[in-house]
Amino acid sequence: KWIKYSLIMTGYRNLDPEVEEGICQVVGHMWLESEVMAGSSSSSSDSSSSNKSKAPKDPIDRKLGEFFLHQISVDSSPIYGEGFRAGHAAMMQYGLRRTLDHIRMTGRFPV
Repeated sequence: KWIKYSLIMTGYRNLDPEVEEGICQVVGHMWLESEVMAGSSSSSSDSSSSNKSKAPKDPIDRKLGEFFLHQISVDSSPIYGEGFRAGHAAMMQYGLRRTLDHIRMTGRFPV
């Protein structure tokens, strides 16, 4: 929900549910992916606090993260699933900043 509130507070208002929830799913997916992927390359013997990752070191936590990433990407709902896939495609093609700028200006994903 914090992503949704952040959008509203920064000028993203009156979006169609597919766009609003889709871009929230994209940002959530990006965060979760960074956490899961960071865990795969970090060393458990690293003692530097600046290099420590918040990512799960436990293989079970990693598997759980991978499960949620998969669930987001295959969700069959029109709002969350289709919204995510449309938003993710736009983000991959145009980048997150340009996609967000386009949404703010038009209320739609760029095509």
